[in-house]
Amino acid sequence: MKNTLKVAISAGVLSVALGFTAVSAHSMSTGIESADKRIGMMKELGMNMKAIAGVAKGEVAYSPELNAKAARIDEIAGALPDLFPVGSGGPKTRSKDEIWSDKAGFTKALAEFKAASTNLVAAVETGDQGKIGAALGATGKTCGGCHKPFRAPEH
Repeated sequence: MKNTLKVAISAGVLSVALGFTAVSAHSMSTGIESADKRIGMMKELGMNMKAIAGVAKGEVAYSPELNAKAARIDEIAGALPDLFPVGSGGPKTRSKDEIWSDKAGFTKALAEFKAASTNLVAAVETGDQGKIGAALGATGKTCGGCHKPFRAPEH
């Protein structure tokens, strides 16, 4: 009976240990995948904002295709809260620990970016250079409002 109990306890401990290892490995892979996806989306954000900036600066004429670029900015803004799971930071991402230690501040910064990006969509739809410029400036300001406290400088 004692041996059976020891075997059962050992098997239980082993199962728990293997379970924690599997969860940790999954969390790590999810963090890495999220970081890679996030980096790609941030680059896409920059390209779309740059295209809209051309109109805001008067360098290029408004084109209805900019509506899709603004909509994509807004879509990415809405996806960002899910792209910062614990374990997805590190030097490659330049994400500061404050993202997770100041979750309320980070969530607020992301909400401000989302609101500004929604306003950008409406402004771009008008085709009015002044409105586009003002909305793009406000959106860019929210980018900086997040980057300064939550993004490490490049090395």
